[in-house]
Amino acid sequence: MWTSRFLRIAVSVGLCAAMAAGCGQTGAGPAGRPGSGEGQAAAEPPAAVPGPSPAWFRAAGGRGDAVRPMEADRLAVDRPAEPEPPAATAGPPVAGPGELRGAGAAAPAPGGAADAMRTAYLTFDDGPSGLTPRILDILRRENIRATFFVIGAGLEQHSELIRQMAAEGHVLGNHTYSHNYARLYRSEEAFMEDVRKLDRALLELTGTASELIRFPGGSNTRLGRAKGSPWMMPRLVRRVQEEGYQYFDWNVSSTDAAQAVQPKEEIVGAVLSAAAKKRTIIVLMHDAQGKTTTVEALPEVIRGLREMGFRFDVLHKDSLSIHFLE
Repeated sequence: MWTSRFLRIAVSVGLCAAMAAGCGQTGAGPAGRPGSGEGQAAAEPPAAVPGPSPAWFRAAGGRGDAVRPMEADRLAVDRPAEPEPPAATAGPPVAGPGELRGAGAAAPAPGGAADAMRTAYLTFDDGPSGLTPRILDILRRENIRATFFVIGAGLEQHSELIRQMAAEGHVLGNHTYSHNYARLYRSEEAFMEDVRKLDRALLELTGTASELIRFPGGSNTRLGRAKGSPWMMPRLVRRVQEEGYQYFDWNVSSTDAAQAVQPKEEIVGAVLSAAAKKRTIIVLMHDAQGKTTTVEALPEVIRGLREMGFRFDVLHKDSLSIHFLE
């Protein structure tokens, strides 16, 4: 009896010791059932690897841009490469509205060799009129040729004067037949019909149609928006170029259209001050009836420009042009 009880106690003690040893085991133990995870030591979770912060997070001032070397290598592949800035190249500045295309606006240093390269194009709009012969006399005396952007009314009333202007070497440009903003800027076809009408008249009078156009009011979108649509002027610019014309705006205004009769001093001062820092200028003036102070100012304008080193020339289709609208 005591023997069997002793045996049972001994067996119980041995089993408890074995179980205690199994519960404290950290090394390899007996394999459990496949896929059960029994008998395996628990693996430590891997350290967290910081990833790239979202662009919106970094833009908001967040942190977390630091990445490990391997992560940086991965990002170098995943992220699109930023383009390198283009190398600086020498060349003329890009023209903006009212700037000369193909030439810088800055004037050369006084007395330099480049002074002789300063060129002034005198242009007169809205004629011819009864004042135009006086302008022609001044130009003849100064041995200067100019460019006249003429309109239909002038051709009808002064046909002989048109022939004289062409014979004396002045260039005739197309300023449209009607010069009627509401009619011209309502559609492309309306504008081109008006231009062709003036060209036919010039061809009949001088034997040559013009390749030069100046839009009444200049090539600015304000006119198209007021008289047609916001896209009218860009369409007209494209259309006239497709049909073989070159259009010219200006970068020096005489301001003689600011009021019916602008004081002579205002005209002279406006031209010379605007021309002072430019190398090539297209000067806007008017020879419409009533612009008497423009005629009076012209000799002083010519003298002042010559003192600045300007020479005078006429516009041609391949001349450097000034465009308000690109």
